[in-house]
Amino acid sequence: MKSWKDQLRDLKNGLRGSGRGKERGDEPPKIDFDPPPAWLAGGQPTPKKPPARNPVPKPAAPVATVVAPATKPPPPPAVPTPPPFKPRIDDGCVLNMPAWSDVGRSLQHPEHRSERSAPMVVRVGVDFGTAFTKVAIRAGVDLVPVEWSAVTGDDSETGRYVVPGFVVRAPDGEFCWRRLTEADVRGNLKLPVIEMVGTDECPIATVAYLALVIRYARAFLYRNAEIGRKLVGRSLRWELNIGCPTEPHENPKVVDVFRRIARTAWLLAAEDRLAEQDVLAAWSLADSAIDLEAEPGVVPEFVAQIAGYLGSPQVKEGLHALIDVGAATLDVATFNVVLRNDRASPPRIPIFFSAVRPLGTHYLRHNRHSRLGLDLSWDDAAPVESSDDFGQRSGEPLDEVVKVDKDFVEQVVRCIVGVIDGTRTSARGDPRSAAWREGLPIFVTGGGANCVLYRQAIGVAQKELSLRVDRRPDSSTHFRLIELNPTSGNARQIEAGDRLTVALGLTEDAENVARVVPHRDIEPITYGTQERVDHTELYGDR
Repeated sequence: MKSWKDQLRDLKNGLRGSGRGKERGDEPPKIDFDPPPAWLAGGQPTPKKPPARNPVPKPAAPVATVVAPATKPPPPPAVPTPPPFKPRIDDGCVLNMPAWSDVGRSLQHPEHRSERSAPMVVRVGVDFGTAFTKVAIRAGVDLVPVEWSAVTGDDSETGRYVVPGFVVRAPDGEFCWRRLTEADVRGNLKLPVIEMVGTDECPIATVAYLALVIRYARAFLYRNAEIGRKLVGRSLRWELNIGCPTEPHENPKVVDVFRRIARTAWLLAAEDRLAEQDVLAAWSLADSAIDLEAEPGVVPEFVAQIAGYLGSPQVKEGLHALIDVGAATLDVATFNVVLRNDRASPPRIPIFFSAVRPLGTHYLRHNRHSRLGLDLSWDDAAPVESSDDFGQRSGEPLDEVVKVDKDFVEQVVRCIVGVIDGTRTSARGDPRSAAWREGLPIFVTGGGANCVLYRQAIGVAQKELSLRVDRRPDSSTHFRLIELNPTSGNARQIEAGDRLTVALGLTEDAENVARVVPHRDIEPITYGTQERVDHTELYGDR
């Protein structure tokens, strides 16, 4: 039987001969994304779309016989349906793959000695986000967050650990990270994957992007001077985990697609070029053997976020909540932590309720710019400004900025309260949990976790929930949210760790993190009355 490399070579030759790749290349990209001018060689401006792309119409001039001084109209009401997600990156950002990343095609350190050497498990955790991707690698006992400054040119504290979710398609069909005079920049690589579930279509740009991510991450690990010395004398055994949104993860078909994407990207990371026909050929080898110790793990993102907590001595059983503030979405979930008696088996995580809403930092910015009549231009990679700072920079009156932000915060509050209070009141939740009396442990994660407006929303949600809980006749204490740190051990020492919680958690063994119980499999919790034990039966005295 031919090896997967031989099979891939045969398929690539067949596709080139059939012209299939050319047909695919002639199709217009089905995405909604305008690349910054600086991403093209020479900084040529990108052709603008028709005016309809801007959801905020310019106010028409009033018709009158006497022209009155122009007055600024009041902010329009909030738009109930947000526009399609289009991550925005600063025009100065240029993705460029460094030449030294070529060593990442190999599964062994470039100075690896050929003689027999002791094996070392190396586990790669890929947090594939809607706007940015983060990667961490666990090599033996060492934990390495991957820095992307060599690709993005961003060496800031918040920017060095993230790479934007874009890939360039050259005119000849090659996918790459470099500046080109004529290029097709593909973005929005994650959300369409979830929507295409049920088809056999290959998400070409997504697979190529993740292949570049994996190749660079391996090269970055090899270049680490301290850890590289350890890798030279070891035979590396690789494992790969990728995160998946919690709600879609309950669909087995979504899990299968994410796993197929991960294994195909891993296979392609070793190739010299990432041409479109090469990606299609690799996609068709879905069942072939690859150089991984196990099939890629597809882990719910919220489980990866709390993996450090689940493996720490601080873990406790009972009801918990997670609030994840991403670029595109706000994810809120409630769940129980059920520990096994032997402590050797992974805990069970029954998910009670969850909500995914387009209320991430991208939409917070969009809400500000659209309702205040500003140009829809910002950098999703930068920290979100407070109302005061945004007003000062934009020149908008503070009271108008505060009003716009207040309306957005109210939507965030409704999402948080809806999930948590639904858990308290529904029979398919946990209405008699001790958390309603003693406090509910919560995790606040994601790139927007430290944003002032989301912190305000959590504070308002706590007050609203306290009022609802304290209405109960048996309520004896004041309800509160108790925030916990999702990381543990040496992960807490990593800079910008709040943005890396998912990637760091994905470096854990996927089989030993936790067992998720989907909401559909949870039966209503029943509390039986404790049977009174006769004193003589208990102690044996007569």
